Amino acid sequence: MSAIDISWHERWFAAYADRKIAEAEAGTDSGPMRLKYQHTCRVLANAQEIVASEAFSHRLDRAVLLAALYHDVGRFEQYLRHRTFNDRVSCNHAIAGVRVINQEGCLNSEECRSLIAAAVALHNRFALPAHLPEAVRRITLVVRDADKLDILRLMDEQLSGKGDCAETMVYGLPDNPFLASKNIIAAALAGRVASYADLTSVGDFKMLLATWVFDMHFPVSVRRFAADGHARRLLESLAPDSPHATARAALLARFDRLDK
Repeated sequence: MSAIDISWHERWFAAYADRKIAEAEAGTDSGPMRLKYQHTCRVLANAQEIVASEAFSHRLDRAVLLAALYHDVGRFEQYLRHRTFNDRVSCNHAIAGVRVINQEGCLNSEECRSLIAAAVALHNRFALPAHLPEAVRRITLVVRDADKLDILRLMDEQLSGKGDCAETMVYGLPDNPFLASKNIIAAALAGRVASYADLTSVGDFKMLLATWVFDMHFPVSVRRFAADGHARRLLESLAPDSPHATARAALLARFDRLDK
């Protein structure tokens, strides 16, 4: 595909993030917000890799990249207001993001602004509505894959002890290796994505992240999910004699098959 120039939007987003981070520094820890900015940059890079491997139109490629750039723009206000990224106890960050886009007018010059806003609004849904317009569905699926691939990287880094925001990232869940959700385990064994509503521990969260392999929609996403090794390391950190053991083994075997 030909190069798509979204540099104006990248500069706008960087300036917006800097402004919100400066507000955070005046009243609270800005570290989690800095991580969200870095996350956005990597999600955009992942989306670029996906569209480069697919035969989308130039128009759709541009909409995908802008949706990837703006997908978490609502996170900054969310953290400033609520001191958490947990949507269940604060606000829906995707809907908040659309509100920011509309208030700031950053997409006003874009032909596909309604498609981009729809993808931002939908990217964090557990499942997408059944009868979406195909363009909205395609854009949203790329963003969801790109987002999940980097969340895996981020969680691998944070939960391995290399990061400094682990408690924020796991929503304050207890790190008890023998505390496990039957529903999370059942989802992993059944080959479906586990639900955040069923989380009881950090171990559950690690397993939930690994079940995202069942919700990758493009060949390059599936290959990256296994090859990057982040989900594997999260699973391998679970005790082999924990309640997660059977599902842990099943998922690791799946990654072995995908990585060949």
